[in-house]
Amino acid sequence: MRPDPGQGRGGLDPHRLAEVIVAAGSGRRRGSGYRVSAGAVLTAAHVVSDATEVVVRCDADRPGEWSAPATVAWLDKGSDLAVLSLTPSAGVPASIAQARFGRIADDRHGVFGVHAAGFPLWKRRRRPDGVYFRELHQADGTVAALSNLRTRTLEMTVTPAGADPDPGVSPWAGMSGAAVWAGSRIVGVVAEHHRSEGMGRLTAVRLDQAVHKLGPADRAEFSRLTGFPATADLPFAVPSGSGESAGEEDPEVRVVGVPVAHGIELFKNRTHETDLITGHLSDPTTRMVTVIGRRGMGKSALAAKVMDLLDRGAWPGTAPGPAPSGLVNLSTRTTGISLERLFHDCARLLGPEPEARLRAAWTAGGTVHDRLDQLHSALGGRLIVVLLDNLEDLLHDDGSIADEGLAVFLDWLFRTRATPRLLVTSQVPVRLAPELRRFTAQVELSKGLGAAEAAALLRELDRDGSLGIADLSDDELLNAAVHVHGVPRALELLVGAVAGDALMLPTLGDVLKDFTHRHDVVAYLAQDRYRRLDESARSVLGVLAALRTRVRQSEVEEILNGLDPDLPVAPALTSLVRMHLVSVDRASRTLALHPMDADLAYAQMPSHGSFGRQTVERRLASWYAGRRRPDDTWRSPEDLEAHRRQFEHLVRADDHDAAARVLNEMSEWLVWHGSVLSAVSMHLTVRGHITDDQVRLAHTVAYGHARLSAGPMEQAVDLFTEAVELAERLGERSQLQNALFGLGDAHRQLGNLDTTVELLTRAAGLAGELGDTEREEHALLSLSLTHSYLGDGERALEGAERLAAIADASGDLLTTARAGNARTIALLTLCRWQDTIAAGAETVRAYRASGTPEAIAYALNAQGIAFVALDAPAEGASLLEEACHEASLMENPRSEGVCLLNLSWAYWCDGRHQQSADTAERAATVLRIAGSAEEEAARSLAEAARVRSRAPQDAAAALRRAAAALDGNAEIVAPAWLTDHADRLAARADPAAGAQHDG
Repeated sequence: MRPDPGQGRGGLDPHRLAEVIVAAGSGRRRGSGYRVSAGAVLTAAHVVSDATEVVVRCDADRPGEWSAPATVAWLDKGSDLAVLSLTPSAGVPASIAQARFGRIADDRHGVFGVHAAGFPLWKRRRRPDGVYFRELHQADGTVAALSNLRTRTLEMTVTPAGADPDPGVSPWAGMSGAAVWAGSRIVGVVAEHHRSEGMGRLTAVRLDQAVHKLGPADRAEFSRLTGFPATADLPFAVPSGSGESAGEEDPEVRVVGVPVAHGIELFKNRTHETDLITGHLSDPTTRMVTVIGRRGMGKSALAAKVMDLLDRGAWPGTAPGPAPSGLVNLSTRTTGISLERLFHDCARLLGPEPEARLRAAWTAGGTVHDRLDQLHSALGGRLIVVLLDNLEDLLHDDGSIADEGLAVFLDWLFRTRATPRLLVTSQVPVRLAPELRRFTAQVELSKGLGAAEAAALLRELDRDGSLGIADLSDDELLNAAVHVHGVPRALELLVGAVAGDALMLPTLGDVLKDFTHRHDVVAYLAQDRYRRLDESARSVLGVLAALRTRVRQSEVEEILNGLDPDLPVAPALTSLVRMHLVSVDRASRTLALHPMDADLAYAQMPSHGSFGRQTVERRLASWYAGRRRPDDTWRSPEDLEAHRRQFEHLVRADDHDAAARVLNEMSEWLVWHGSVLSAVSMHLTVRGHITDDQVRLAHTVAYGHARLSAGPMEQAVDLFTEAVELAERLGERSQLQNALFGLGDAHRQLGNLDTTVELLTRAAGLAGELGDTEREEHALLSLSLTHSYLGDGERALEGAERLAAIADASGDLLTTARAGNARTIALLTLCRWQDTIAAGAETVRAYRASGTPEAIAYALNAQGIAFVALDAPAEGASLLEEACHEASLMENPRSEGVCLLNLSWAYWCDGRHQQSADTAERAATVLRIAGSAEEEAARSLAEAARVRSRAPQDAAAALRRAAAALDGNAEIVAPAWLTDHADRLAARADPAAGAQHDG
């Protein structure tokens, strides 16, 4: 972020030093303070604690002197801190940089240079007219880090007071409340002078310690008023003479993404709305602020202005917030908005090393919430503001979220503390659950600019007066503004229409004359300019409209060369730039249409023809096809950007078969590398539009595997059933084998085991006939597991031994691991606990050696159950905790839910009933997502753990319900274990019944 030289971000600003004049029952007194924001003054509590009237004066006896009444907005006598609220006088800047805070370490020796400025008594002077006044004193000194450790205050050593005018009062009286600075940051507030310590010692409140000791409500209010960040985010001052940088200039706050609107520096309107937005953003309880309004109302410009103010460290209005650590600018019309981009752009804020770790975490897999939690941990409480511009592109007509990835991100946002704060622009409000509305705020732009603001904008658009607009009277400009309803983009297009007709040279009145009765003035103006373009410019405009992203001129020329090699691209672009239909970003040397113009221009394109929508979209898809990266180089979702752009353009060209082919190429990679929701979303886009049976078959199988991972499992069954029927009809044996395996695996996870055996037997046999060893092995593994689920451990063990023989013959590490997996579960089914533990450990080692972690969680899970069976629940819980972690990395909700359910029971057996309840509830949630029947067992177990101590009979009943909901699957705790504990609880609750039962 760039510093604003006019905002005094380098430290103490003399124009913000406050003389605090207090009237109280005991008379008048003075203190000091500092304007930490436009409307807040930080001072000492004892200065204003009994005040009946407070006045703040700045720049006394200097040009620009002003004073204003103030109120005590917050006060805490224990910390001796107070914050005053005021409204600056007219002419005083309404927006100033947020003061920055720091801390001095108290765990090591160090001497720190500090300074403070205030109005002490010993600087009282007398004017020639006999009136007394206080002169400002700058006290430069040092703080010894280890002094005053008991009281947790700062001991300032300064030049002694120059006089002692009143022995009954400290000469430093009036200095109280002055901010203490270390470098460019406030670290304390002057509070006391002890005469016994001499005239050169002052005691100051140590801000980090004082704020830390406040209660949660007081701490939140102090932070809201002053922008004081979490203690962990406070930078440490550097000791004097250490040879290190004193940190006068902090590293710039990182900004990812370019502004979503142009000409931000000229934006002077919407002051009220700007204050509303920043007021909401500064509230830590608000997670999302949405700017609502129709197209062309200036939502993007307003949001861009707010981000620009935050970029410069200025919080407008009277409710400042802490300085943000980073800003992210995203738009559906340029960068695109997706879960992956949100994750990776936030990661980019943290620098190369943290970004690399987060990229690895994303690629490694795991549930979306797990990866977002890792992002949350990496952000470490930093305040990040993310702008999502034109979000209506990802919403249904009713405002509900159409993009699954975005829905997951918002769900995480509202459930997690200290997450990024969102600033959203949208034509329609985002539809959220009622309980989430308290975390959101809306600012509506329902009206255009006011008359004066609109007239000023029209003049600004003709700054050199060449169009004759700047010289028009206020009445003429107001008339034009009224005709276009003050819509900012309409005003821009209006001026563009005047500038664009170089032959007729129309006046503003001429352009307006024919449009006074148009319902949609904005659209009409844009269409008028579009009609005036020649064919070359219109063709270029159409390509830019279809691209929906910034591109270089050379790229535009390359694309258009494939449509018409003779088209004069450069002159057409020059014309479009001059007419302000195309904007140029000089820093990136890229071109783009304003999003509104892109929509309108795209709508004007014919459906067919040499430059029709379909032809252009197909050309763009072909161009992106040439920019695709080979699949062996894919490392992150960004490596598939060209594939995804190609897919989008093919969809818009109504070439759904071709789009599905592109999707089928990357679907499996997306599913196994953490982007399963993106894969699901793209499959939904083409589903129902594919005409070629072969393509539809490949799509259905790929979509089935995506649902097999993401759930719900019933949808996976439907998809694989459809794929089996289609593959049999087409005679596609390879796809048939894949579909049979997927269908069997889905039925296995749903507990339909007899059906599973039949399907997997067919899948294994077909794989053998096709000579596909890898698929045959996978089917044999699932078949062995199914026999275990059916309770036939011996047959399951036979399948494991068959797999082991194949592994011995091939030497393949993955086959060895799969054979071990099958053997572990078979031994678990046979209740051979010690053998299960040994086999499970060997299986984990084999999977790690193979580099494929597909079933590590299940092997650990089996070991955990075996330890619980051997009455060693603590050891079992440790293994099951590791199993849960591994399961989350594979983004398979059922395996994670099963591990969580077993972990809950291990906690129960180990006497950790609160943990048992919490974990069982987590299991129920995850199993519900998976559509697994064990969800009810998890809920009942959670209930039993919750009421165990106060209502043992109810707990026993809940345990019996949990046992009844289990089907005896060996990979889940045995129902008999639960009923045994239920009987014990019931016996303790009713001794008589217990005695009868025992007899």
